[in-house]
Amino acid sequence: MPAIKYETVFIVEPEIPTEQVDQLIAKIKDAITTHKGSVTSEDRWGRRRLAYPVRGHREGFYTVLNFTAEPTVISALEHLYNVTDTVIRQLTIRHYPSNKKFAPRRERSSASDSHRGSGRSGSGMRPRGDSAPRSYSPAAGATTPTPTPAPAAVEPPSGTAGLEAPAPQGDKS
Repeated sequence: MPAIKYETVFIVEPEIPTEQVDQLIAKIKDAITTHKGSVTSEDRWGRRRLAYPVRGHREGFYTVLNFTAEPTVISALEHLYNVTDTVIRQLTIRHYPSNKKFAPRRERSSASDSHRGSGRSGSGMRPRGDSAPRSYSPAAGATTPTPTPAPAAVEPPSGTAGLEAPAPQGDKS
């Protein structure tokens, strides 16, 4: 069976010393080589903050390994990750060869970029619906919309009309 390209990313608990991380990486590389594979590259991202807590940890030590191996290596790696308590998260993917050819990106002129807004600032944004309309010339035969009148004053609920507060009563002497 031909060797297939894989990439594995694993996150280790941040509290362990770097010597123990080195031993774990060596153990993973050894598992790959025992299954007729070879490690092409190793990239240690180091200690980084996690997007959400995993097993009570907010940080982890990231490592990425690219390798070529037989498909049987995946089950051996998953077993190794599962029995190692310091590994809090892992992912192994297969790289598929791509035959797609992408055209180089076009350079945009500064004039074509000027029509776009600059993010969150007010320039380039459409006016709000409650602001004054922009002046424009309507098409021939089109009528301009008439503004809607303001709502009338609210009347009291039925049954309470004509009721007034009682007048204060004075001495009856």
